Amino acid sequence: MANAMLEARCHCGAVRISLPAGTAGVLACHCDDCQRLHGNFNAFLAAARTDLVVEGEAAIHWYQSSAEAERGFCGTCGARVAKRVNGGSRWLVSAGLLTGPSGMHIIRNLWAESKPDWYDLPPA
Repeated sequence: MANAMLEARCHCGAVRISLPAGTAGVLACHCDDCQRLHGNFNAFLAAARTDLVVEGEAAIHWYQSSAEAERGFCGTCGARVAKRVNGGSRWLVSAGLLTGPSGMHIIRNLWAESKPDWYDLPPA
């Protein structure tokens, strides 16, 4: 099981990402950017880019979403695929893209002070 991988894909399947099943867990981000981009908080799995297998990478359109980071979406279906910090070596892959059971759980809530009042924080 040391090489077990989680599978993720965008809505249309143009982008497929395999990431190590040993990834620590889900990070739930409640920042203003995530709320506006996803319509809610967003959940990510962080992994080193070198540990990811990305099929259809040419379909990912990256844009500078803040001074610190870029976000990528599928150019065909518009699914939010990942976030990467400028100069960083990790991708934050949208957890909602995972296919099938993952065994993952939220391990940390980020920017919790920015969450709107209409939902409670997910347990971490």
